[in-house]
Amino acid sequence: MDELLDYFKKSILFSEEIENKLKSIIVEKKVIKGEIILSNDSLKKEHIFVVSGCLRSFYTTDNGKEHTIQFAIKNWWISDYITLYTDNKSIVSIESVTHSKILVIENAKMDELYTEFPQFEAFQRKNFEKRIAALQKRILGLLTQTAAEKYNQYVHNYAAFEKLIPNYQIASFLGITPESLSRVRKERIKK
Repeated sequence: MDELLDYFKKSILFSEEIENKLKSIIVEKKVIKGEIILSNDSLKKEHIFVVSGCLRSFYTTDNGKEHTIQFAIKNWWISDYITLYTDNKSIVSIESVTHSKILVIENAKMDELYTEFPQFEAFQRKNFEKRIAALQKRILGLLTQTAAEKYNQYVHNYAAFEKLIPNYQIASFLGITPESLSRVRKERIKK
């Protein structure tokens, strides 16, 4: 829990009252590799902060193909944003890629925090704006880049993920096949 408090303290002035409120709404969980934290077709509205390990959100098609949407490592947030901000059931799942420690805050409790301490809402809004910009950039990359360009961008932006994540999940995140990923890596090593 101290990790999230430290994360907030870097940007927000803290009082004992704020710290006590946060401690009362945060649920700490340890999850094992492969554990599903949120399954599709759920109405759970939770903000998940990664203390250690790696999580991913993914969509599974009717024929069982997985499309990785987001990875999250230490000090990153992850959620099902469709369910979080609408009344729709989730269409993505969130899984622990490694043994992980996470902190969970229910959305209703986060809203209470925002009401009681407006500086948190402004801070989280800025974080959310950064996530939206990153997501838009990612979508544009998926639409316009070659497999090699996607992988090079991935290595540049997410070097910390490389050793944590199975190849098939990296390929899924890049929108390419595992075979294409292998080919691109081999070509990159030759250069």
